[in-house]
Formats: sequence, C-alpha cells, structure tokens
Amino acid sequence: MRTPHLAQIGYVSALREYPSRAALDTLLSGWRRRNAEHGITGLLLYDAGSVFQLIEGFPEDVVRLYDAIARDPRHSFIARLSQAATCERSFGDWSLGLGRVTARELAAVPALQRFADPAFRYWHCDELMAEALVAAFTTGPWRRSIV
Repeated sequence: MRTPHLAQIGYVSALREYPSRAALDTLLSGWRRRNAEHGITGLLLYDAGSVFQLIEGFPEDVVRLYDAIARDPRHSFIARLSQAATCERSFGDWSLGLGRVTARELAAVPALQRFADPAFRYWHCDELMAEALVAAFTTGPWRRSIV
C-alpha cells in the first residue's frame, strides 16, 4: 500500500525479565491481534531480553503505540533510534513479524559486525545499525525468516 501518510518508528529496549519462548508466543498473539485492529504492521527482533522493533502505520497510531511501549514497566531501558514519514510499509505483510536470525548471521552484514561479540545486544545499536537491520529484513536475505 502506498500513501504519503505513513510513519515508522524504530526502537531498542532491554526487558526486565526474559520471557520464555511459550510466553513470547502468547504475547505475540495478543500484540498481533491489537496491531491488526489498529492498522499497525512491523518487525520484532528478540534475543535474551534484548529487543529491536520497527512499527509502522498511520502517524497518530504509531506514536500512540510507541508511547505506550515506552511506558511499559517490562522495559528497563528503551531508546527510539528512528522516526520517519514514509509512503510505503516495509512490513505490510505482518501485523508483527518475528525475525528469526542468529547473532552470527547478523554479524555477516558489514554494518552489523558488532553482533559477533557474544555480549552485544540490540540495545547497543545506533541509528546506522537500525537502518541496516531494517534493510536486511525489508529487501535483504532475512525477509524469508520473518514469521
């Protein structure tokens, strides 16, 4: 869908507690349902309490969702890395797609080489790394890893 009235926000966060795979799947189900009801699409990357997420949709809906996420007490840290107007959704096929890649796979992208360090987490990303993550999942090799 192409419209000049869309927005994207990308952020990173650290969670206070690490949900199990089953708990994450339950959370994803609810988030996906609510996102679909509000016209939100996007991508979530999660590893060991570390989160990268890109949310997209109509500007007021995206800002409202990001503000709610930023107030969520499950986060011990959150930082917005990007906010932009856009004409096209990058992840329009998913109300919340979960990207499944390993740190080793991420480190293969020159801009993401810091993922080779086992201690590196999504919350260590900067704006350039966020851009590289989005590009790799939008048109790059990992698009097929989104579920």
